[in-house]
Amino acid sequence: MSSSSSATDDRGPVARLLAESFAALAAELPEAHERMSARLAGRAVAIRVDGERFVVEADGGAPQVRAARADEEEAAAVRVAASRRAILDVLDARRSLAEAVLADEVEVVGALERLVEAREALLAYVHGAVRCPSFPALLERFRRLAP
Repeated sequence: MSSSSSATDDRGPVARLLAESFAALAAELPEAHERMSARLAGRAVAIRVDGERFVVEADGGAPQVRAARADEEEAAAVRVAASRRAILDVLDARRSLAEAVLADEVEVVGALERLVEAREALLAYVHGAVRCPSFPALLERFRRLAP
């Protein structure tokens, strides 16, 4: 799977790590990657982590991660905004995703049907991630990113 990287990669560190994690999932647990991809098919998810903005799209195949253009955040099927700290709080089970959303630490915007699809994609991703040997190192790199 291509992560859309090149010598002129304009993605930030979180987007690059997410793309790398998609590639790892595809290589190590392809059935989970396929489930995730199917739920994202034809949809754009705009993601903001701290000041970094990027888009995940799965048009006709594996999800691609790329830097967001200024005009496309509002047009995305789903928009997600969170801090690295909020993401780590959920990953480390200090707070559930629902608690983080209710506390406005994670913002998720979209039509109900699109939100359900995004949730299903996230579950497929997480269920695969916990079984992939390369994910602990990816998570450690995420922890070390500058705030």
